[in-house]
Amino acid sequence: MHETTHVAGGAQKRFSFDGASIWVLAVTGLLATVAFLPVATVPFLYTKVSILAIGGLLALILFILARLTRGNVIIPPITLIGAMWLVPLAYAVSALFSSAGFQHSFFGNQLEADTLGFMLILASFGTLAALAYRRTDQYRSFFKIATVGFGLVIISEVVLLAISIMSPGTLGATANVVGSFSDLAMVVGLGVSLSLLATRFLTLGKRTQILLWVLSGIGLFVIAIVNSILVWTLVALVALGLFIEAIMRRRPMMDEAELEGVTTLDDMSESASDSSDGRSLIVPLVVLIIALFFFIGSGTIGSALSSAVGANYLDVRPSWQSTFDVGSHTYASSPLFGSGPNTFGGQWLKFRDPALNETVFWNVDFNSGIGLIPTSFVTVGALGAFAWIAFLALFLWVGLRSLLFRSPEEPTARFAAIASFTGALYVFVLAMFAVPGPVVLIAGFLLAGIFVSTLRYGKGRHEWGIIFSRNPRVGFVIVFALTLLLLAAVVAAYGVVNRYLAEVAYTEGIQALSQGNLDAAEVAADRAILFSPSDRAYQLMASIGTARMNQIANDQSIPAAERQQRFQTALSESVEAAITATRVRPDNYQNWALLGNVFQTVVPLGIDGAYDSAKTAYQRALDLNPSNPTIPYILAQLEVANEQPAAAEQYLMQAIALKRDYTQAIFMLSQLQVALGKAADALKAAESAAIFAPNDPVVLFQLGILRSGTGDTQGAIAALARAVEINPQYANARFFLAVAYATAGQFAPAIVELEAVAALSPENAEGVAADLEALRQNRNPYPASRLGALGIPQVPVTDTSTQPQAPAPAPAAR
Repeated sequence: MHETTHVAGGAQKRFSFDGASIWVLAVTGLLATVAFLPVATVPFLYTKVSILAIGGLLALILFILARLTRGNVIIPPITLIGAMWLVPLAYAVSALFSSAGFQHSFFGNQLEADTLGFMLILASFGTLAALAYRRTDQYRSFFKIATVGFGLVIISEVVLLAISIMSPGTLGATANVVGSFSDLAMVVGLGVSLSLLATRFLTLGKRTQILLWVLSGIGLFVIAIVNSILVWTLVALVALGLFIEAIMRRRPMMDEAELEGVTTLDDMSESASDSSDGRSLIVPLVVLIIALFFFIGSGTIGSALSSAVGANYLDVRPSWQSTFDVGSHTYASSPLFGSGPNTFGGQWLKFRDPALNETVFWNVDFNSGIGLIPTSFVTVGALGAFAWIAFLALFLWVGLRSLLFRSPEEPTARFAAIASFTGALYVFVLAMFAVPGPVVLIAGFLLAGIFVSTLRYGKGRHEWGIIFSRNPRVGFVIVFALTLLLLAAVVAAYGVVNRYLAEVAYTEGIQALSQGNLDAAEVAADRAILFSPSDRAYQLMASIGTARMNQIANDQSIPAAERQQRFQTALSESVEAAITATRVRPDNYQNWALLGNVFQTVVPLGIDGAYDSAKTAYQRALDLNPSNPTIPYILAQLEVANEQPAAAEQYLMQAIALKRDYTQAIFMLSQLQVALGKAADALKAAESAAIFAPNDPVVLFQLGILRSGTGDTQGAIAALARAVEINPQYANARFFLAVAYATAGQFAPAIVELEAVAALSPENAEGVAADLEALRQNRNPYPASRLGALGIPQVPVTDTSTQPQAPAPAPAAR
């Protein structure tokens, strides 16, 4: 494809749009893989996605310019390319009917994998790879760049792991340049698999072979640290396939005399070719043994190795059953188009199993199911399921048929076909059983495109083209279409840059707000809204307004009239921002919870309509997230602020019904029952519950609180001490036990309990520091002036057990 011009001193390659598009495509994948900026305000994964989007659009522009200047389009067998576009087409149709709106379905928050925009990126990369890569030297360049990327990932991981071991406070052991820790294992597993294929099907120099073996060896160690059973399974399957292939092609070493008089069933028409190369048999066998060893020992040896380097992590996703349950409810209302791209999180909140509230993941909002492709089945409906199944089935059919019966004869093309098919299939299996990050998915579709490109080398295959420069009528249509596509690519690049700048500004605003710098946070939020208005940007603006209201209310240096005016201005801006967020994304419960939070802030001030507006917003949030006990708890707080204890009691009972061990709700309910004159009934019920559940720390905690409220300090000590004995990590029980000891004048055991609370987390240590100092000076830090309705203070600590605190809905960096 390169044109040459003769100059003094020899031939020199001239610039070619074709060559530039090929290099941009490969280098974009490399840069996105290793891109890492250790800056808090730079979004990690979204930076990679933006690099992929901009690089892909640049490659598309260069490819279009190449076609316009050359006047032709050359296409390999097109069936798989068409099938590849079935998926984004299904996403586009579903997005038109999405309740979340087309913009959210297209962009999401950060071009997540389940969005229409990211599916277009995947299909574009696959298509460009299929069209742009045409020669064997281009295949070699692609896999050389892939090897460089694999090496950089391995080297960076070794360096980061060494830093985390030598200086644990500097970096975590799971830090890597790829994405999540599971993404690291996926990329390394892909690199190991392709390295095995390269050493088997390519004639490599000794140094190159040694390099690949070293990288693969270190890669296997990295996979062992991540301890991913799925990756071990796929690597083992690749090694098993190569081992069987080597056995089948290996010339048998036997004495012909042994076969004298024996009728054999073999076909001697083809001679084996690898009788002299034992490495083709040994290397995959070694990898297979290692993979099986860690697959079997993932719960023992694998876990021990991960713990040894401090690389323990949780890859938590809904189960197959949970994903299917959410999908069945979604199909009941929208079977054809699903709920819309990137809306699994909303469906999960509506239809998840309430039994999850009894686990430590009770307050986790899952945005995907067990895997990316099953998630698509839910969000894009039957249309998306058909698109994925059709594409994958056709990919398998064409791939296996081509490799078994029409495999390219040219060695490099043959390797490219085998490696690209295997690598793409590896990624597609990952997408079925897991949620790979953007780098892994792009690698899979790039390899799928390379495989389509190699089909032109298969036996009986051919490529076809259109020389539109020779046909004015056809040429006009094609040139017009290519020009429109070129302009669309420029517009899309502008949109991607704007979204990225908005995300950077949003991240800066979140950081400034957490540091209390409200002016800087407001400037950043304004910039985020300017670049790309989103509900998260308006959430941030509303949170800034709420923080500013609290700041103004506590600043006594401001004259009363001016303080009132500033407060009203901040309230108005906060309400307006929160309402706008609900308009941008009415299906997001966090927007409604935040709006309720803004109004609830001013309910104690008696502002007209604040209570009703807050309650309406919270009820809307509860409709969107009916199984979350946090929202009824917040509604109870609202009723208390409005001096409606009976209504608050009902909401607290609803919260506890959703989550039986919800400590904060139990504590508040006990206070209300005492205030409502139901202390005796509540205590009697708790005593009965303790008889039937004598080893339940939550029941004992409630019993201790109620005994404290009725003046039975020694009874409270007994119940709370038993709760702590059963669950030593129960921070709230320890704290209230310390309060009971202090109330009884037993300062020494109170100090012991508070010291145990402080040891559970730095936040707890800060929360009880003043109380500990008072106890050490033989002073009771809980005088009557600090006691609540039950004669004990509010909860100042965070549990590290199964009793997490209820977080107030607020925007957070994702």
